[in-house]
Amino acid sequence: MFDVSRRFFLAGAAASGARFLGAAPGGEVHLRLGVLSDIHIFDEKQVPVFERALEFFRDRKADGVIIAGDMADRGLVDQLELVAKAWFKVFPENRRPDGQPIEKLFVYGNHDVQGHGYGDTPKTLAAKYPDEATRAAHRIVTDRKAVWERLFKEPWSGVYAKRVKGYTFIGSHWGYEKELESFLKANEAKLELKGGKPFFYAQHPHPGDTVQGPWAWGHDKGVATRALSAYPNAVAFSGHSHYSLTDERCVWQGAFTSIGTSSLSYIFAQYWRENGEDHDNVLMQMPLLPEHLGKQGMLVDVYDDRLVIERREFLGGEKVGPDWHVPLAGPREFAFDVRGAKMVAPEFASGAAVTVTRGMGKDRRGAATDQVTVHFPAAKPSSTSRVYDYEVRAFASHEDVDYPVASKRVLSESFHLPPTREATKGTCVFAASELPKKGTKIRFAVRPTECYGNKGRPIFSAPVEL
Repeated sequence: MFDVSRRFFLAGAAASGARFLGAAPGGEVHLRLGVLSDIHIFDEKQVPVFERALEFFRDRKADGVIIAGDMADRGLVDQLELVAKAWFKVFPENRRPDGQPIEKLFVYGNHDVQGHGYGDTPKTLAAKYPDEATRAAHRIVTDRKAVWERLFKEPWSGVYAKRVKGYTFIGSHWGYEKELESFLKANEAKLELKGGKPFFYAQHPHPGDTVQGPWAWGHDKGVATRALSAYPNAVAFSGHSHYSLTDERCVWQGAFTSIGTSSLSYIFAQYWRENGEDHDNVLMQMPLLPEHLGKQGMLVDVYDDRLVIERREFLGGEKVGPDWHVPLAGPREFAFDVRGAKMVAPEFASGAAVTVTRGMGKDRRGAATDQVTVHFPAAKPSSTSRVYDYEVRAFASHEDVDYPVASKRVLSESFHLPPTREATKGTCVFAASELPKKGTKIRFAVRPTECYGNKGRPIFSAPVEL
């Protein structure tokens, strides 16, 4: 289902014919966007932080707000009603207090159209509404078009286009990403997609093999990547993964520009870290980091030659890092290999040391476990990078040889928090059963790592006999 609305042409007619010209640094901001994703409104408890983000965008005089999916946590109409109510409370009649219009640039995510089947929701709905017809009326997916048009007071289409201050915006709702390529081809001339001027695109899953790389959780298997690769001026915004905006890999540049939007609900603590999310039945010894402390979004200023992206969290209202200056033309400065090569790894302060303790504790499942805990001070940020995680390796000592016997990665306790809340220490926990038998001398090495994988110099513990 496609829609290139009459409003698109009315709103952009005056600006669409203007010639796109480059500007020197410090030029005019042509467009300002608020960007959110994965707000996951379950009930009224989540509304205040959402309103706080909208008010921030209002006070900064944004021209539009992208929400890249997962608005209603369990796919229920009353949850989406809370989203719409908050929007119109902050932006009555889709206008800022100065009378200027602000555009909704929203798309459905998987939770919006499938969330009614997640967790205990089917049982809860059945208990609350014994009649199936009544239950169906409470599900967005029963008539996603009618629900959208009633709540947001605008037309709905699986793929849509709008114009904001002369810039084209395209959105694909969950499940319609596969129709993007044909939509672009059919509307390329009408939407003025070719040429130097950027156009913006939003969908819920990441375009495959872009932000965070090919292993990223929550990508679309490449359907949007194939469609957008014909347009180097395309800028895609996507969510779904909940990766932190402190991770520099949230911006990718290749055939086009792809930007991960993080989450206003909680930040995903990455797999394969001892204090990260469970994965592949690997038993973790450490509890999961408190992911709910990160509630993030961004403000994007569009210049002739670049985007300036302000990364923020909306609990304390702080920046989570320096602004990103993303070029819109010329060398792809945010290509992973280019940018990663410029990153300087964090380092431990001179004299930093590792200590080791042993005692009974509990693994993540709560079972009593004989554990070995490695303690170390936090590494210092470099000129380019904060610590993302630490590599912790155990070496067995035999005669004049140390050889590795175990290795883990552990996220910095503050990897997803503003720099003002930088951790001062770190730990990594091993089960004693993961290490060599009693009587073997073990030495632990810890190296700080930034998000592209550059590692600082290691620090070591004294040899200990476990």
